[in-house]
Amino acid sequence: MIRKKRGNLTPHQSSIVLNLKPILAARNILHPAAYLRKLGINAYSADKILNGEAVQINFRQLTTLCISLNCTPNDLFALRDIQLPENHQLNKLQDISVPAINPEEFYKGKSLEEIRAMGELKTNGR
Repeated sequence: MIRKKRGNLTPHQSSIVLNLKPILAARNILHPAAYLRKLGINAYSADKILNGEAVQINFRQLTTLCISLNCTPNDLFALRDIQLPENHQLNKLQDISVPAINPEEFYKGKSLEEIRAMGELKTNGR
């Protein structure tokens, strides 16, 4: 019997999922598939990632995404259909059922100075 490289895991069985849509939207990336291909992720993998069908991601891809999107791995992953104790560390991941932040709504009503200050706080904090 030949065992498949990835076993029998399917995307719908995994409770931890790669959820790029919110961070791509927050970064105002209009063509996500082209963006991922530009980062060196092949078209097939990019399509699976964007459609929520990816069952694995390698460390090179994860590192490239984190560097290019200026984020941590926690920003890229979300939970789906899992019950955890209240104090479990996985609860720090985003919930896939929570809608993505709309940048237009987030910045609405803020002055240019306030927006610049937010950028300076993040830049100076790292």
